[in-house]
Amino acid sequence: MTYLSSVCPYCVNDRQVTAEKTKWLIHLAGHREDIIKHLTDFSVSCVFCAYPVEFANKKHAASHYRWGHQKSTLLNWTLQYLPRLVTA
Repeated sequence: MTYLSSVCPYCVNDRQVTAEKTKWLIHLAGHREDIIKHLTDFSVSCVFCAYPVEFANKKHAASHYRWGHQKSTLLNWTLQYLPRLVTA
């Protein structure tokens, strides 16, 4: 089995998590609103849409990420860009 080891950037106490991909996705599901907040803080347009969707404000961006995309899209994106160590 392949395990991913990293510090969760959304946990308050910088929790170290070593788990399989599925367990990581379950852990990150609890941080969905934190992930949306992170995305709205640094993006002026959607990072997932094929065509750029410009946001009027952060509230519009949060609503778009929350309702315009599946939860799995947010979680897989977060896991992909998480600095991690892969162990066997």
